[in-house]
Amino acid sequence: MYTLDELDRKILDILQADGRASHVQIARQLGVGHTRVRDRILRMEQVGVIRGYRAEIDPTVLGWDVLCIVQMTTDQQQDFDRLVEDILAIDEVVEVTNVTGEVDAHVRVWARDVAHLREILYNKLSVLPAHKSTNSTIVLKRWTKPLNLVQDEAVSADEG
Repeated sequence: MYTLDELDRKILDILQADGRASHVQIARQLGVGHTRVRDRILRMEQVGVIRGYRAEIDPTVLGWDVLCIVQMTTDQQQDFDRLVEDILAIDEVVEVTNVTGEVDAHVRVWARDVAHLREILYNKLSVLPAHKSTNSTIVLKRWTKPLNLVQDEAVSADEG
């Protein structure tokens, strides 16, 4: 486990808000040298705290208006890892999570419309060998935020 200090947390907070922020911009914002920021970021990349940088795309702007969470129950006799590979090979699937409870997986799917979603459910997911059943929930609206690492530390310090 990698332990973050206050500077690491502040750097991550800035990068989560703006993944394109330069080392110099971050250093200015934090009042430290840019080589110090560069070295911290490099170390966090090397140990896997920072896994990458990517553009955040809004599918709805591109005409993908339906986000669906598909709860899937699977045949326990089938290879689950192979099932996940098969699911992720479906273009419209953006995430698979293995969960505890009454279902085995949550599959996050983007579709252009309800007819497209029906095609994905019936012609792509339900035909997989390990598939037993699904329960689908269309997302009406979603809110997201980055993990607040700086705030968590401040709470811990106040309690101690």
